[in-house]
Amino acid sequence: MNVWKKQSVKWFKGEKRSKKGVKGAEPQTLFSKRWYGTLKTYDQKKKQVPLTEDKDTSEDLLKTLQRTEDERRVNGFTKIQEQREKPILEHLDEFRTSLESRNNTPAHIKLTISRITALLTETAVKKIDDLDGNKILNTLAKWRTRKKKAISVGSSNHYLVAIKGFTRWLWTEKRASEDVFCNLKKLNSQTDRRRVRRAMTDDEVVKLLWVTSESGKTYRGAEWRLRPSDRVLLYSIAIYTGLRSIEIASLTVSSIDLETKTLCVEASNTKNRKKALLPIHPVLFVLLKSFIDGDPQTPHSLLFPCLNPLHRIPGKVFSRDLKRAGIAIRDDQDRVLDFHSLRYTFITSLARAGVHPGKAQRLARHSDINLTMGVYTQLDVDDLRGAVDSIR
Repeated sequence: MNVWKKQSVKWFKGEKRSKKGVKGAEPQTLFSKRWYGTLKTYDQKKKQVPLTEDKDTSEDLLKTLQRTEDERRVNGFTKIQEQREKPILEHLDEFRTSLESRNNTPAHIKLTISRITALLTETAVKKIDDLDGNKILNTLAKWRTRKKKAISVGSSNHYLVAIKGFTRWLWTEKRASEDVFCNLKKLNSQTDRRRVRRAMTDDEVVKLLWVTSESGKTYRGAEWRLRPSDRVLLYSIAIYTGLRSIEIASLTVSSIDLETKTLCVEASNTKNRKKALLPIHPVLFVLLKSFIDGDPQTPHSLLFPCLNPLHRIPGKVFSRDLKRAGIAIRDDQDRVLDFHSLRYTFITSLARAGVHPGKAQRLARHSDINLTMGVYTQLDVDDLRGAVDSIR
């Protein structure tokens, strides 16, 4: 069996590397340190393999590798068996590439991979055959009850969804003979919600926007600035559209169509990866028109160039403006207000206005109406009183 060294042509001027075409530069043929050989794999494919730096040792190693492939072919070795021998982290790297090819956001990919890695490390998974559903469930149960940094049931479910997505991908890509975690079920997160958000009342919304506009306080960072008018527009977009902070951060001047009074978020920037075309509320329309007319920009200019989602700037300035307005961040029911609460406020406002649940679901861009009506819609006794009084 023949072995060889790879050859490459490099250009030198004297003893220094140079580029082809440089005056005085001459080509030299360089050889690799390692020897290489061609292997005929168990499935009759040719594969080039790196060997050692010694020719005799390389020839012996190539014969050994070929003998192994021949034995595999005789014994009916399969592609799935080959995948089962690969380290699990190699599969995880390729799963990451798959997530990237499906146009998932970098933040989602990073969080998903980190959750999977944490579970694989804790359960000592080295290869596909080491995946064990009971170990995963026991690990999540331990994390929920540990004394320091215990996770909620909701967070536990997020970890489970991440690892189940990975094992399902292993099965669909024919890397595993079955989806080993297909029967693992999520727990009821409503029994243990560590962070329960609430919607703002109409009075709180008015107070927040008024106090913020009159504050005269500009928040600054090394690469960002948010004036009072910027923050009023930021909060108003969230309150009147229900957009998430990462979606607001992607908005450009061209996202706003003042003629049709619509706002567009491209599919690459939405959570469900679908393009969103939303109507603009009259109050928001006035703010947007004033903002765009008062500060002429190019169509591709971001409305909020400072909003790097990784820095969580909207949430930080929102909590400060809440304190300035005298609005409690946590109420007597232990519910909290954060920037995402403005999305709750938008959806709850739709319900208070008597908007049909189907329309509310479309405006919220939820795939499940139970999420729209059961989680994001928060009606109190006074909201329900009108419904009771309407009975004849």
